[in-house]
Amino acid sequence: MSRQVSRNYYAFTPDDNTEKDVYLQAHGHNFDGRERHVVIHWVNGTLADNPVTQIVQLSGIRGKFVFDSLVAKLRNPATLESHTQYYLGSFTRAERQLLLRLANEIEFDKTSVINGCRVWMRELLLKMVREKLISEETFEVIEEDVPLPKRMPEPDEAIEDS
Repeated sequence: MSRQVSRNYYAFTPDDNTEKDVYLQAHGHNFDGRERHVVIHWVNGTLADNPVTQIVQLSGIRGKFVFDSLVAKLRNPATLESHTQYYLGSFTRAERQLLLRLANEIEFDKTSVINGCRVWMRELLLKMVREKLISEETFEVIEEDVPLPKRMPEPDEAIEDS
């Protein structure tokens, strides 16, 4: 991955007050049985004819996760098409701000080796259903298609419960 793609462009193309289409993106077009990264995104603008999308995700690798709410990435349109996109709806600025607040409220273990981005995203989408940002039907389709697993106890939690 080039350095340009991984740079945060939020300072150059911040969110604004317009209504925007919001999507959940799942890596690739099917689940390989191991891992499938998921993000929520919307377009904040363009640079050099490429969309700059604001990203809501739990990123990192197992054991070293991080959440940063103000991230915008320069995207290649062909790359966007190489992943499954689920339309979540047209969101106002206030609704996107609520989405970010809900994402910030999700408790997760940054050192987890069991619960990754799909578990985190499942919990975010459930909060979005409760706040009526998305329908229960939309959640159920994404939960099954991606798939989005439920939170599991961490290895040290399982030992403590025994």
